[in-house]
Amino acid sequence: MTDPDGSASSRAEARLERERATSPERVRRRLVYGAGGLAVVAAFAVAVGVALAGAGPGAGGPAPAASATVTAAPWASAIPAPDFTGEPAAVTALCDRPGVQQALAEGDDAAVIAAAGGGEGFRRAVIDGVAPCISLRDASHVWSVVNKALPIDPIDFAPYDWVAPPGTRNGPNAAVRTDIAPTLADMADAARAAGVGDLGVQNGYRGYSVQQRIHSQRVAELGREAGERLAARPGHSEHQTALAVDVFACDPGCGSSEQFGGTALSAWVAENGWRYGWIVRYEDGYTPITGYDPEAWHLRYIGPELGAAYHAGGFHTLEEFLGLPAAPGYVD
Repeated sequence: MTDPDGSASSRAEARLERERATSPERVRRRLVYGAGGLAVVAAFAVAVGVALAGAGPGAGGPAPAASATVTAAPWASAIPAPDFTGEPAAVTALCDRPGVQQALAEGDDAAVIAAAGGGEGFRRAVIDGVAPCISLRDASHVWSVVNKALPIDPIDFAPYDWVAPPGTRNGPNAAVRTDIAPTLADMADAARAAGVGDLGVQNGYRGYSVQQRIHSQRVAELGREAGERLAARPGHSEHQTALAVDVFACDPGCGSSEQFGGTALSAWVAENGWRYGWIVRYEDGYTPITGYDPEAWHLRYIGPELGAAYHAGGFHTLEEFLGLPAAPGYVD
């Protein structure tokens, strides 16, 4: 599909192409997925065009009926093209800025984002394609994206270090990257001070083989379609990065993760988690983008800098935040 004006949707597709591996099989997969992603965006644009046509001149009578073959896309099934404003300097080549390469070499994500002018500057640089040194596939960084279209690369990735977070009520497998564990303690302390209960953590880091077992169990219990809305395929789970946790509420007794939604603590975390670098990854109403049923308990760490931009922009998925296509299903 030719896009001579360099629209945001074509930039997003181009970036997705760069992020994915270039083996013959993956080339085949990304071509199939790319066509599907563009089709979703195109369908959304057609639907909007029809709606606008009905609101044009001649409003004294009823709006013309749309063709039977054109239906409005579900409200969260497509990502509108980002509308950027501001000075061009904000999106100049990020990788040419002093300190970025050094910060990347040192693994200092916060310094990289600061050099980009903060979370919003970083986001815009990535979306506008002026940050070639930033890989959204590299699971060692807080800006990585793992979904049904973007598996972890390498597929057997494991974090360099992980630990049970201090200061929280920990359940089974409560392990996150050592460097981000204190942020959970800080968030738990703030929630406790706000009087909304104690934060419990479980199901943090899970390796490839563990995820393989969980995925198989869910599919066996519920069937492939329903099972894969709840459990990722191995290599496609955020838990493998040690940047995600499932949480539960204790007030004073503890409930399960599935009971977290609807609690005072859940509402507080959804509103304030970004201050500590955590977002609710799979919100209600966004399954057509994320490919997963709502999970109020599944939190993902992106760091306080990106978290602030995410919150300020009113975003609900990492896909829309970083201008990536929706990922409702696997590409094979």
